Amino acid sequence: MRRMSTIVATALCCAVAATAVGIAPASAAEPTVGDCHNNAPLGPKKGSNLQSVALCEGPHLSETFYVGSLPASFPDPTKATAKQIAAARASNCTVARMNTYMGLNSPIPTRFRPVALFPDTLQYGAGERWIRCDLVYSTGLTIGEMPKAAAQWVGENAGDLSVFNYCTPGVGYSKMPSPTKTSAQSCDSPTKQWVLVARPTVGTIAQKYPGSRTLNSKAASKCKVFKNTYSGGIKDPYSRGWSYIYPMAKGWTEGVRTVSCWVPLKQYINSK
Repeated sequence: MRRMSTIVATALCCAVAATAVGIAPASAAEPTVGDCHNNAPLGPKKGSNLQSVALCEGPHLSETFYVGSLPASFPDPTKATAKQIAAARASNCTVARMNTYMGLNSPIPTRFRPVALFPDTLQYGAGERWIRCDLVYSTGLTIGEMPKAAAQWVGENAGDLSVFNYCTPGVGYSKMPSPTKTSAQSCDSPTKQWVLVARPTVGTIAQKYPGSRTLNSKAASKCKVFKNTYSGGIKDPYSRGWSYIYPMAKGWTEGVRTVSCWVPLKQYINSK
């Protein structure tokens, strides 16, 4: 199979359309669990890329792990509010469902993440009310290729999940994880990288943005518990051996209700 280029991803919305606008027919087949796709999923308001099915045995960029039903009252997704999109995504495209599909039992967050897709206007007009949940694999700030079916890939690395761990670039402990610069990298530099160890929930979809000061306090409270779980005396700018990132107002509007908790990679490895 021809090598596919990776596609730059935004924080919550996967990619730019790889197909012409408006070509998805209203009679397109509905999505199926287990389908693989050779271009990245579009954003929640841009259709579903149903026409881009690929062989799961070869390189692909996304894989459908769940197909659910939208409420009868759900509007045309292109006109839905961010809160409506976020609520549908949160109740259907869960990390727990994604991990169950792959047979991934690690409590540590991985470089896999779920993406929600909806019918386009033509499909919605034809009566389709599904929500498609795909998993993608992060490579830096891009969506990376999966070399084979996700469950097979995970199963073959069950003894060493480091290939799936989510680490920062190797910039050293003097550089804290950043909400704008931290990207998913391979965990291969223990003395320079931070590893993501948890994503605790700090709010509900219906909740208004509580403000950065409140979220900063909640994030610190949720993440400082890992000081004892992954202790090791690593010296960072705060000399505490753990760090966190909490959502800003834009991310909160798009449905982010978790904070991310980080520890130095060497500290994590030594504590396992």
